[in-house]
Amino acid sequence: MPDQQNETLENTSVPAFIGLQSYNENQSKFFFGRDEEISELATLVKSNTLTIVFGKSGTGKTSLLNAGVFPKLRADYCLPFRIRLEFKEDSPDLITQIKEKLKVEIIKYGFKAASYPETETLWEYFHKELLWQNVTPILVLDQFEEIFTLATLNPHFTKEYLNNFWEELSNLIENHIPDSLVDQFLNHREQITYNYKRQPVKVIFAFREEFLPEFESIPFKIPSLKYSRFRLMPMNENQAYDVITKTWQEKIDPPQAKEIITYFTNDAKLTYIAEIEPSLLSQVCFYLDKERIAQGKEKITSGFLKDYPKETILRSIYNQVLEESFDAVGRPPAGQNDKIVIVNPVKEFIEDKLITNEGYRTKYALTEKEGNIRPGIEVLERKYFIRDDGKAVEITHDVLAPIIKVDREERRQKVALLEARRKARQKAKVIIIAMVLLGLGFLGYAYYQRNIAMEQEKAAIESTKNLKRQILKDSLRLNGILLAINNNSGNRTSNGNKNLLPKDYPDSLKDSLDIAYKADSVALEDLKEKYDRLTHIVGLQNLQINELKIYQGRLDSIRIASGKLNTEVNDLRSRLFEKSQEVTTLQKRYDSLFQAFNVYKIQWHPPYPKPTEAEKVYTNSLMLDLHFGPSVKNYMQAPGDLTVYIIPDIQANKAVIREAKLYEINCNERKISAAAGAKKAVYANGNYIFPDLPEGNYFIKICTYYGGYYKYVKKTNGNETVNWNASPPIR
Repeated sequence: MPDQQNETLENTSVPAFIGLQSYNENQSKFFFGRDEEISELATLVKSNTLTIVFGKSGTGKTSLLNAGVFPKLRADYCLPFRIRLEFKEDSPDLITQIKEKLKVEIIKYGFKAASYPETETLWEYFHKELLWQNVTPILVLDQFEEIFTLATLNPHFTKEYLNNFWEELSNLIENHIPDSLVDQFLNHREQITYNYKRQPVKVIFAFREEFLPEFESIPFKIPSLKYSRFRLMPMNENQAYDVITKTWQEKIDPPQAKEIITYFTNDAKLTYIAEIEPSLLSQVCFYLDKERIAQGKEKITSGFLKDYPKETILRSIYNQVLEESFDAVGRPPAGQNDKIVIVNPVKEFIEDKLITNEGYRTKYALTEKEGNIRPGIEVLERKYFIRDDGKAVEITHDVLAPIIKVDREERRQKVALLEARRKARQKAKVIIIAMVLLGLGFLGYAYYQRNIAMEQEKAAIESTKNLKRQILKDSLRLNGILLAINNNSGNRTSNGNKNLLPKDYPDSLKDSLDIAYKADSVALEDLKEKYDRLTHIVGLQNLQINELKIYQGRLDSIRIASGKLNTEVNDLRSRLFEKSQEVTTLQKRYDSLFQAFNVYKIQWHPPYPKPTEAEKVYTNSLMLDLHFGPSVKNYMQAPGDLTVYIIPDIQANKAVIREAKLYEINCNERKISAAAGAKKAVYANGNYIFPDLPEGNYFIKICTYYGGYYKYVKKTNGNETVNWNASPPIR
């Protein structure tokens, strides 16, 4: 089967960022930031028949294997075969695909094989072929989660077929004689010319960590699944710094490298151990490098980064991926009404479902109604902007959430504005129609009323003449009253107001005028009182305004002081980050020197020359002879770089002992080393030694893939040597 790994990259002489493409084996010298993981995983693979490698999508599992682990294994006479199985309608069966890959790779690397796998089982081929007596084959089933996803979509891969596939893998990994060969081994063993007890092959399963429960369901077929495990985590800021500086080398200085690292957190400065998605780091650096080359720049300077801040880069990358997702779901045809907001349904889904109202990322389980956007979701997943764990989807990193929130608010504002305009246009149409109908009704009514008006016009003319005569009469009378009031205004009193009016003026009207005068006087006094109250209130408000101005001045001073304090805090954080890197380097150096000193102290006793056995420092010690292997005849000495602790079995240490796990990935050295009376072994003369160890009950912890706790009782004082088979698993 042809390898589906992306092999399009050229093997250049200088390192460069490659975006979302996986590193291949030819680019191993340009693969940075994962030295510790490479060493740990290679050791696991060499020491175990089966190793499972899992991690979130985008953490770089394929690149780690290709450019990191494979070259290290080849140096130890191993031949890794990276296999990605196909599950198409016309794909060969899975075992045949593995056999075809084996043949292609053996020929590619020029090995002399007596035969290639054909009709025999994989177990039989690896045991019979002489090549595997000197070279260790390693089958690497990459992206192996597809056995649970793509296989279910093809009716060719039935449950019975997959059971047979697992059965053959189980025989190979657990070194079980296949059922088809049992009769030969029972009745014709003299015809067997190869060592069937030896395990010649190693296997790696690499898959996304959300599928770990599916693999947990098959240990009854492959028990080794429970033991050797490696989880690939996202990078931390130190690893990211390593990648940036070693890839760009002289093209970037440390301050600019640190500034780029801050792109991957919503904090202006790193105040915690940040997790950085390698896929996102590669995309951002690939974008910056492309712009640097386009502008003819030699270095990534502070001025260059100022022109390309975090928001600009992430926005550009995110928008490009959204455009691809829009094409995947089917973009509307050109020429539609440009007044309508054309929305990418995938973009709308992300904005409405994958962040909260406050702008934090959240998970969402896809339903059938979102089936139309599935192609767009798959685009975003391939670009590592969305992660799908099989149950729900989420955006991969917090730094994307603010961008998505801004887009959501802009979209909603545009939609709301267009809706308001639509409603306004609709309302205007209704008003115009109503006015037209009202105008027609009014004309009809006016025509009906015209005849009545003409009949009443004559009567109105006559009434008008009579009213004019009456108004003239009353005007003459009123002028006389006003003249009398003006002539007697100086003598008016509160009790004689009625006497100032003409004698022939009716008494009832005189009383009414007097009452009105008194009412006007009361109203005037009330208005004066209200005016005084308002004047007082305005004065109080002016005082409050002056106080607010004083408070505003104080607030401005506090803000200025706060800005200066924030600047100082940010400077201190930057210095703390630099010092933490220095401390890490010094700590590694110290550990190395301390280990060397302990070995020297145990092996030698001043003055020179080398002491005799009786002169050695350790006179009351426990020495562990650790070894491992499939059988007593094939024991191998354990390496000298293990970390081994001994902890007294006392009440103060019960919690530490109880919480300890079986495997290395859960070995909490900080807690173990802090336990009461805990000691760390030193390695000398092929043994792990605990000097000056009194008698008592102890637990011994080996922090590695070899196993977990061993309970041990030292009954007497003096030197003791204990032989232990540390082959995994030991409980």
